[in-house]
Amino acid sequence: FITMRCRLIILTFAVLIVPAFTSKALATTVDIRSITCSEYLAMPAAPSSKFSAWMTGWFSYESRRTFVDFDLHRTNVTNVQAWCQSNPSASVMVGLEKSIGVTAVPNATLDFNKITCGTWLGYGPEDQDFVRYFMSGYYNAAASNSVLDYDRLQRNSSAVVAYCKKNKSRTLPTAIQNRAS
Repeated sequence: FITMRCRLIILTFAVLIVPAFTSKALATTVDIRSITCSEYLAMPAAPSSKFSAWMTGWFSYESRRTFVDFDLHRTNVTNVQAWCQSNPSASVMVGLEKSIGVTAVPNATLDFNKITCGTWLGYGPEDQDFVRYFMSGYYNAAASNSVLDYDRLQRNSSAVVAYCKKNKSRTLPTAIQNRAS
């Protein structure tokens, strides 16, 4: 119980506080494979939303999907949360696999490879964050990395935003490849 509580506190701190006070001394990472359903369900709304978007991106890569679908994401989050209610000690990643499955196909999709910087910058803050965390999860899965590193994500996000403001016709994946580390 103490381990679960400590991880949740660190995760909540990382999402809410660290972006404003980034330093090398506050390296905040979490391996998504280690988060249990009870920890996920206990997260406040904002960190849970960002964590869910990252997991969706990670799972999308694993499922070989290159689309972003906001409505499907919200449905999947609801399904994972419902599954987690009955399986509090299970991994959230198992919850994703059990409640969504690899055969789920969205009705409407947006291929993230076609999102331009200008389009992304025009999204509202919540949708920008969703895409930011989704893409981070996706690219981390491509690198066989299940660790969500908030400091790195914030640094990369700042670099990508700066690039996108100057290159609005470029695709978001191009911006990420040119500016993210």
